[in-house]
This record gives sequence, structure tokens and C-alpha cells, in this order.
Amino acid sequence: MRRRRTDKRRVAAAAALCGALAGVLAGCGVEPTDVIEVGQPAQGAKQPGAPVREVRLYFGFPGGLEPRSRPAAGEVGAEEAVALLLQGPNEAERMQGLFTDLPKLPQSSVVVATVPGTVTIRLPLDPTRLSAIARNQLVCTASHNGVPDDRRPEDVKVDLMGNGKGLKNLVCDNELLTPRVGSSPAPAPSTTPAP
Repeated sequence: MRRRRTDKRRVAAAAALCGALAGVLAGCGVEPTDVIEVGQPAQGAKQPGAPVREVRLYFGFPGGLEPRSRPAAGEVGAEEAVALLLQGPNEAERMQGLFTDLPKLPQSSVVVATVPGTVTIRLPLDPTRLSAIARNQLVCTASHNGVPDDRRPEDVKVDLMGNGKGLKNLVCDNELLTPRVGSSPAPAPSTTPAP
């Protein structure tokens, strides 16, 4: 008799456990909600060889510079990219440790002009007084976005001009700018002083 009671208890315990598990598996009490539309619908996978619509910005990061790509509606030129750079990193980028070393400048005070293979950025300040990080932010951002003549970013020359001073023929060297563990800070872009 004793054995039957023990078996009945085991069966009852097993049934109670199964019932509890079934309740958990059936749902957690979360009620269905309506669809909430946010942003544009997904566009599907990109076709191989199709142009990528994005803007590439360079921000400071401990040890150098870090490139960041943001989605764009169409091709972004150097002028638009520099204007976005002047706004600084967005909240998500700041949370990742990115920063700007550029001073606060009104976008209307910075003029960007492009000709095949060259970008000229006119600033309301002496560009020689900018830090190496700030200069590299401008040079790399300008050379990686919609420069006429479809040159590779490494072949684009950038001139920084302002207050009667200038730095000419600056180039972005991604190998020098990509942060590496234990690396020293990013060097200044190679320069040829303006006459």
C-alpha cells in the first residue's frame, strides 16, 4: 500500500510539472499588438555590383581615427559629407567612444569645392592650428565621398585653407588612421605648405 501512495505522488507531481511546463510553453501572458510602422520598409539584399548608398565619416577614437558609414538616399559628395562631419558623431557613435576634434563651426562658414582629383575646404580659421586628428577628419571624410573623376580616395588631394594660411595636397592614408591595439596616435596627414 505504501508503494502505491508513493507511485501516486510521483504521478501527481509529474502531472503538476507537465501542467506547469505546458502553461509556460503556451505563452507568457504577452498580448498581441498591432503593427507599428517605423522607417522605410526593408529593400531586400543588395544586388552584387550595385552602388552602395552611404556617406563615410571619420571620427576620433582612442589611438587614431575610426571610419563610420551612414546610410544615404543617394550619392553623397564631399560638400555634404563635410557638413555632416561638422555636426559631430551621433548618439550611437558617441556611445561607441567616437568623438570629434573639430571646433564648433557654423556649416555656412565652411565652403567645400571639388575639381577632378582635388577637394578644397575653406575654413573660418587657420587650418595649421587644427590638431592632427581634426585635420585627418576633414581630409579623410572629403576624399572618401563623391569626388569628381572617380579617383580612389588615396589619390584625392585635399587643401585646407583659411585666414590667409593653408595646407595643400593632404592625403588620407587609411593604413595610418585605422586604430590598432597598442598603436600610437594617428599621424598628421602628409602636407605640402601653401606658398
